[in-house]
Amino acid sequence: MSNHSTSNEYFTIGTWHRTNNRRSYSCSTTERTIGSMRSALLACLLLSSTALCASSKRPNFLVLFADDMGYGDMSCTGHPTLKTPNIDRLAADGMRFTQWYSAFHVCSPSRAAMLTGRLPIRSGTVGQGWTGGVFRSDAVGGLPRNETTFASLLQSAGYRTGMIGKWHLGQREEFMPTSHGFEEYYGIPYSVDMGASAWDAAGGNPTPLPLVRNLTVVEQPVDLDTLTDRYANEAVEFFKRNKDEDWVMYLSWGHMHVPNFANKVHCNQTRRGRYGDAILEMDSGFGTVLEGLHSLGLEENTIVFFTSDNGPWLTKEIQGGSAGHLRDGKETTWEGGVRVPGIVRWTGHVAAGQINQEVVATYDIFSTMLAQAGVEEPKDRVIDGRDMTDILLHPGKSKTHHECVFIYKGHPEGPDKPGLWAIRCGAYKLHYFTSNWENPTDAVKHDPPLLFQIENDPSERYPVDPLSGVYQAQRAIIEAAKSAHEKTVEDVPNQMALGSDPTYALCCDPNSSKKHPQFMNCTCNPHNWNAFVCAPLDPTYQF
Repeated sequence: MSNHSTSNEYFTIGTWHRTNNRRSYSCSTTERTIGSMRSALLACLLLSSTALCASSKRPNFLVLFADDMGYGDMSCTGHPTLKTPNIDRLAADGMRFTQWYSAFHVCSPSRAAMLTGRLPIRSGTVGQGWTGGVFRSDAVGGLPRNETTFASLLQSAGYRTGMIGKWHLGQREEFMPTSHGFEEYYGIPYSVDMGASAWDAAGGNPTPLPLVRNLTVVEQPVDLDTLTDRYANEAVEFFKRNKDEDWVMYLSWGHMHVPNFANKVHCNQTRRGRYGDAILEMDSGFGTVLEGLHSLGLEENTIVFFTSDNGPWLTKEIQGGSAGHLRDGKETTWEGGVRVPGIVRWTGHVAAGQINQEVVATYDIFSTMLAQAGVEEPKDRVIDGRDMTDILLHPGKSKTHHECVFIYKGHPEGPDKPGLWAIRCGAYKLHYFTSNWENPTDAVKHDPPLLFQIENDPSERYPVDPLSGVYQAQRAIIEAAKSAHEKTVEDVPNQMALGSDPTYALCCDPNSSKKHPQFMNCTCNPHNWNAFVCAPLDPTYQF
């Protein structure tokens, strides 16, 4: 792998461009540099953005993305023993959403949707089978190059783009962040349980867990004890380097995916066991990042989004999180699997301390970013995201732009194995198939489908009587929406069906076993096998 360079981008007439790392605007065939390029009038003329005309600088964007964090996993939502003071502060300073939907019930598809503004069925990333799936550490496929991310669009519009943390959309060069619009990448390209480490040495993984900078493995196995602090500090350094630029940072934490790692500072510091320690550590990272924004004077010009990729992994029992009062969790299409924490803060623009009940989705981040940056959405594809700006700025006056939310479980395999398992339209949600966390691949077909008034019954315990007039009317509305939606879905290559190939696994040194015969191959940092591991609170603790 080699490092990705963006230092020789050439301009097109009438657009922002960067040459030799200097930003300028070409208004004719003659290039001219415009100093700091902070002229509000020029920006308005270039980008035709109403929001931007009121400011001298386009907003920056920070996406904070948790892994497997449930709807009930914040102290500000009532968890009795978790500590999340910095996340709580983010919520107090911004708008917390109670009906924020992920695009999917597991990691990779959800992340693909957030980055592209499109349901994962459209990018071929819903999983190999009809019950879904994720990319493995040696995946052949990944997020296709013909999918357009917010990073690539914002980069073309003059933004500096960086990504830190878990990617999980393919580890081959053509699928990595640097091939999808991110100028900088630092992180683990997949889940922390997909490689061996001191925290998970006996997990059956064939290679150590790698840490990558751009396209180069810089540490293997990674020291999870220091990872969260390093992620947070990398983000702050990105802010410093680009303080006078427009930028977007996607920071995807390794928490709360098993193994639940926590360093010496946070070890045994909560009453919620190792899961609580891990979430406290992630929250501490939030604090570092948010303080970095504040100290650099970037708070008021940065829109901060926080959410999780899917609900809690209940299969992991005490090591998994909580969906609160919502039913079930990860790997299911019940509310606990797809309704997740959601917070947006834009200091000075979004009034603090608000709780919003409108239906929004993770893929709305894409559309909201582009709208605020004055960048047009692609016209050659279906975009499922919706601009949240009016909901953020005019709460109580603006309603959701989603008539329906389409909830997929996996890739369609015929009428008896549909990929589309549930649909929410308005206050009602219809389930054609369901599964539970104990047996996520065992589907139960409902004929007639289950219907819930989801605002009255968010725990999905009391289905509407299928013989009632309400059921008949709501089912007709949802079936019509389903028919219209399915006409927009095109058959695309199934990326996860391409399978795995060990030759694509990331390895710092394929011959490391000759240097370090006592450790598994691809070990370039042997001392990390002895990294700190927080002792369990009780003998029943398992990763």
